[in-house]
This record gives sequence, C-alpha cells and structure tokens, in this order.
Amino acid sequence: MTVEEVIDLLTTAAAYDRRTVGETDVIAWHRAIADLDILDAQDAVVGHYSETTEWLMPAHVRKRVKAIREARLAREILPAPDAELADEPGPYLEAIQDAVKKLARGFALPKQITAKVEPSEEYTEARGEDHSPIRIEAFRVACPWPPCRALPGAVCVDADGRRLSVPAHEARLRAAGLLEGDGQPRSSGGAS
Repeated sequence: MTVEEVIDLLTTAAAYDRRTVGETDVIAWHRAIADLDILDAQDAVVGHYSETTEWLMPAHVRKRVKAIREARLAREILPAPDAELADEPGPYLEAIQDAVKKLARGFALPKQITAKVEPSEEYTEARGEDHSPIRIEAFRVACPWPPCRALPGAVCVDADGRRLSVPAHEARLRAAGLLEGDGQPRSSGGAS
C-alpha cells in the first residue's frame, strides 16, 4: 500500500470516527500496514465500523484483512502447478506459494486444463473404449433410454448398471443427432 492509499484509508476511517489525520499518523500507519492491499484494507475498515464503535487501530485492519484472505482461500480450489515442474521441488513449491498469494489477494486462477488433448493410441488401446467423435458428441446430451438416463458427460449403462462397451445407447445417439431415423449414421458426420 502506498502512502497515498494510507491517506485514503485513514480518510475512510475518519468518516466513521471523526479522527484527524496528520502526516505523523500517515507515516505510522504506513509502517504498520504497508504490505496490505488497499481494497482489502478498505473492506476491513468498513467491516470494523459495521460491527463495533471501538477506535480503529492498524492491528484491527491487519486482523480483518487476514480473515478476508483466509475466507477467499477456504472457498477456492488451489490449481496444481504446471506438470513440467513436478520434478523440480523448488520451482514447484514457488508456483504453489505464488498461486496461494494470488488467490488470497482475490485474483482468479484457471481451474482446469483448457487445451484439447487427444488420448494417446496406447491409452485408447489399453482402455478398450471408443473415444471417437461419435462418443464425444453423444456425451453432450442425456441418454433418454429409461433404464439408463445417463446425464450429459456420463457413460451409458445397461439395465443392470454395467458400463456399455459401445459408445452409447441408440436412443442417445439419436438424441445427439448422430443417427438417422433408420438407425444409420448421419452422413454429415454428426450434429453441431
């Protein structure tokens, strides 16, 4: 926090408690809370005076900012660092610490892998499942077959709850627009 931001913070406090703010006050407060984010500190001042009439001190601001940051960390999931750092403990730990600091300060971090990655041939063979575009398109819709009713993204199951070895039930393929009325695959290559 800059000296000017401390002046703004003390001006906010003065609006509640009618304190006078001089140069000495600004210097003292800056030494005590310079490492805090101004927006979090402003929220702390408003929160303090929303709950108490006690005279505001730097320790009150620090305590409330800590609670604000802890609340952010409690409701966010910390994303894993890049896989390339897995064999490098120092940079891996630094990446985690950097992510924690960013989350605590209120910055949003990517929560999932966004790149489209096709499974390797070895993976597909070992898994023994069809990862074709037909299966992917079929997974975009729920399965309408009553014993299954798999939700979008879920695998179709038979009447006994076992996973199917085919991409999806015929009813689901139809619902996804992948089959014609006669059960033949659509010549356009699927719905979009």
